[in-house]
Amino acid sequence: MADPGRGLPARLQALEEVVALADGRLDDALVNRARAVLSKARERLERGPDTVVAALGGGTGSGKSSLFNALAGEPLVRVGPVRPTTAHAASVAVGDPEPANAVLDWLGVRHRHLAAPSTGLADGLVLVDLPDHDSVQVEHRAEVDRFVERVDVLVWVLDPLKYAQRALHEGYLKLLAAHARVVVVVLNHIDMLSRDDRAAVLHDLRGLLDAEGLGKARLLSTSARTGEGVDQLRAVLNDHVERRRAVAQRIAGDLGNVAGALATQVGAATHPELDAEDLVARVAVAAGVEPLAETGRQTYLDDANDASRPWLSARLGKRLRPLRRPLRRLGRPSGAVRQEVSPIGVRHAVLTLADRAAADLPHPWPTRLHQAAAQVADSLADGVAADLDRVDVHDVRRRRWWRAFALVGTLLETAVLLGVVWLTMLAVVGWLQLPEPPTPQLRGVAWPTVLLVGGAVVYGLVALARRRLVAAGARRHRARIVDGLTQAVRATVETKALEPLRREVGAHADLAAALRSAAGRRR
Repeated sequence: MADPGRGLPARLQALEEVVALADGRLDDALVNRARAVLSKARERLERGPDTVVAALGGGTGSGKSSLFNALAGEPLVRVGPVRPTTAHAASVAVGDPEPANAVLDWLGVRHRHLAAPSTGLADGLVLVDLPDHDSVQVEHRAEVDRFVERVDVLVWVLDPLKYAQRALHEGYLKLLAAHARVVVVVLNHIDMLSRDDRAAVLHDLRGLLDAEGLGKARLLSTSARTGEGVDQLRAVLNDHVERRRAVAQRIAGDLGNVAGALATQVGAATHPELDAEDLVARVAVAAGVEPLAETGRQTYLDDANDASRPWLSARLGKRLRPLRRPLRRLGRPSGAVRQEVSPIGVRHAVLTLADRAAADLPHPWPTRLHQAAAQVADSLADGVAADLDRVDVHDVRRRRWWRAFALVGTLLETAVLLGVVWLTMLAVVGWLQLPEPPTPQLRGVAWPTVLLVGGAVVYGLVALARRRLVAAGARRHRARIVDGLTQAVRATVETKALEPLRREVGAHADLAAALRSAAGRRR
């Protein structure tokens, strides 16, 4: 069997980590219970870890005080017909009293006796006689409960007539399943039973203990009156002292119990994924990234058309549409982006992410993540709005080809206009029947016609190319705006939403791993 004390420091350290992580996240009563187990374990280890405290508990009439005296070899506690016989805990320490007193001070035992190892009890054993657990005195039962929580070895002394009492099994024995290795169940008064009855009662009691998770608990039979079985019980207690495992086993059982209770609220380390890209996409929609990008595209179209149109067309367009772009003339109003961010949409996106991540986690983690998401969502909308407000969707850099198209278009417009004027003059000369002036030709076609028709055709082709290039540039500009705004959203989402949620998800994974260590299992 592995030494339970070898891994105890690591398990206590793991429980300390559990308490730190669980504080404010899990049920307060459970966290306080874990904190109490941790404190009790450390206090016990500081007070003579080589001293083993074995407490004899039992009900009225079970004979535990008589058995205590029989183990000690002398009548140290009162035995009589008055019930409850044991009003206060009494102890006998074997060997050096200094480490025993440190533990007894911690346990609050006032009635103390000393015994030499010659009594048959091992040096380092402290035997405690507890009040009756079924006493009519409430303070007696409270004292028993306190000792049950603290002593290293528990010896339950049972009466053959009361061994199956429900109050005993439900109130004490069943709750000690995690401490089975340091539980000894003693059926006393066996001198009152026949051999067949003794075997039947022991068989039935063994079945009850196995069903309650106490399969590893020792079951003995004794008679304090005749001394039968007392040496065997003494040997079991001495074995606990000699092996020096009882303290560690008791603490290990406490750790296993509280870790198991906490595990019901933690579950396995599932490492739920937070879909960052989906959250960024949802927040971008709520922040109006697409409409903003469309505004930027329209700004590009306006600027590009104004700068690349021929001079005459540009002048005509400005006269026909004097109020076409009031936003560009007056400047963008402060907070225009902030007004477009939907707090409800942002909140819904964050809550959806948290609820999906917590879908497979036990209570209270879905609630914890939902609350954390609600908290970050309140500030996320303002944070996104502030960051988007710093991205100027109207900032369009002028392209050199705009000016080139404007120059070419102006030349073609001039050529067409010259052709129109020239042909008009020729028509007027003909109508007035004046001598026709010489008209140069290009391959048999008069130059005025070449300028008018050719210029118009080329002008149309250039205009078509210009519109397509402007549209393509506007699409690229829109894509850049979408990318810039999305990056701004992503940065804000990462710091204000994902990091807090990842901390909460990480706390769950760390808690699950620490609980495995506290329970004595590998992470």
